[in-house]
Amino acid sequence: MLLLNQSILEGGLNVLSANFLIGAGLGLIMHHLLSRRYIFFEKLEKDFIIRHETKVERLLEIFPGAFTWLALTSPIWLSFTLPFAVAYLILIADTYWLLTALRIGILILIGFRKMEVAKKQDWLSNLKKDFPNDWGKYYHLILVPTYKEAPYILTTTFQGIINSNYPKDKILLAVGFEERDEPKKIRDTQKNLKKIEGKIVAVYTTIHPYNLPGEVAGQGSNKNWMIKNIVPQLKAKGIKVEDVFVTTLDADFVLHREFLAGALYKYLSQPNEKRDKRTFTGVFLYHNNYWQTPAPMRLMATGTSFWQLAEMVGSDKYMNYSSMSISLKALLDVGGWIPDKVNDDNGFYWKAYFHFNGDYKVIPHFLPISADAVQDTTLLKTFQNQYLQIKRWAYGVEHIPYVVTQYFKKEIDFWDKTDKLLFKIWGDLKWGFLAIFVTFGSIIIPLVNPDFKESVLSINLPIVSSWILTAAFLGLFATIFVHEKTAPKRPRNWSPFQKIFSYIQWLLVPIILITISSLPAIDAQTSLMFGKKLEFRVTNKARLSEKV
Repeated sequence: MLLLNQSILEGGLNVLSANFLIGAGLGLIMHHLLSRRYIFFEKLEKDFIIRHETKVERLLEIFPGAFTWLALTSPIWLSFTLPFAVAYLILIADTYWLLTALRIGILILIGFRKMEVAKKQDWLSNLKKDFPNDWGKYYHLILVPTYKEAPYILTTTFQGIINSNYPKDKILLAVGFEERDEPKKIRDTQKNLKKIEGKIVAVYTTIHPYNLPGEVAGQGSNKNWMIKNIVPQLKAKGIKVEDVFVTTLDADFVLHREFLAGALYKYLSQPNEKRDKRTFTGVFLYHNNYWQTPAPMRLMATGTSFWQLAEMVGSDKYMNYSSMSISLKALLDVGGWIPDKVNDDNGFYWKAYFHFNGDYKVIPHFLPISADAVQDTTLLKTFQNQYLQIKRWAYGVEHIPYVVTQYFKKEIDFWDKTDKLLFKIWGDLKWGFLAIFVTFGSIIIPLVNPDFKESVLSINLPIVSSWILTAAFLGLFATIFVHEKTAPKRPRNWSPFQKIFSYIQWLLVPIILITISSLPAIDAQTSLMFGKKLEFRVTNKARLSEKV
């Protein structure tokens, strides 16, 4: 463009006209993207995806694992020819890590404050005061799918529901067993349920058949089975679908007593046209057996909990995780959970997002749920269970093919769906490689390329990198502060050494990030890359008998 104008225009006019044309071209592209719901050619893009959907999905299954391994090995193969480029990439990654750590630290403090305010409210009184003509018609249906959890684990879950500050004549409890579970466990749990039948409106139980066509055995397919069987029973009792508010719980979750009222209040606070396009969530705290489990598991539990809390505060793209509240009408409208995926909650987010053509969000109400940290009968089994739990969570990459294909099929605002797609892909990818990349990247370059050792950058890189990563630990102070405010009190019978170690356990964070966090994610992405489908695996729950 500049060369063409040079022959026609003289002086600075050629540069001015070239910049004008470039700006005009970019302006036209931006106008196109802002005003359309596709990239360039709507029909061609849709037709291509539809014609090659199976091949595209397989390529997208390969992509996360391939990218992660490419990123992990890049300091080796790039250092032969572009060592300085790798060095600057490492510094950029370090800076990103620092900014992310500081951002999360600030958001954790904000989220903690919101949770403390929410816990002090009498939400039932607020419902009566602010929605006097609406709240009373709603029944609260709680879904508890269970497989292999011991009856004593479920008992605390049921007790939390009964202790809720919500009218008992408006609470419905549904427990979904799996056909392949131990018959004795099912019988014992059903006996326990008999004891609470008179305390609430109704208790429903279902047994989900194993190996139904088109299903992966897991919570999503079990919850679909529960809804399918319970809705006719609700209608038979004269309860309208429009008058039922649903909350899903893992089998070890214990609700805060204000949780049910607070979730309904948040639902009714939304505009009428929006409330059935939203799900609602609380804060997850792994405190049921917190001081019984080993330090690495405590750190993983705290990290998971506070990362979720930070995302609730700081992102409008927070995705469903473990528990959600939603109107039964909206749940039926969406069609329930994706039955053939392991990560049912993440999958539900995307299914609802595309079903409502982008007009879907998860709204936090900040009331806590107490859950179990990973613990098994032996130390080795505990570590194994933690690894496999993180691997299952990281297997959320299985939804990328579905998200990308729907991205091209659905007519949703281009920027909104692109923003969420990139958020999903980047979140999954960085889980596997980023911690390892920033930790070991600067060490590898001089080992691969000895000539790089002679440069000033080679000398300064590990120093600058270590200072940046050390500064990132400032964000950890927010985690420690909120941890001390929220964690249960340390056991009185602990030795001085145990108590001291519980305060300095945070020194293990870098090791945990590389091992228990990153390695399972790499494993999950690699399994998907090679077509090895992951089956739903329940994380074993165990608590010391004297603490039950």
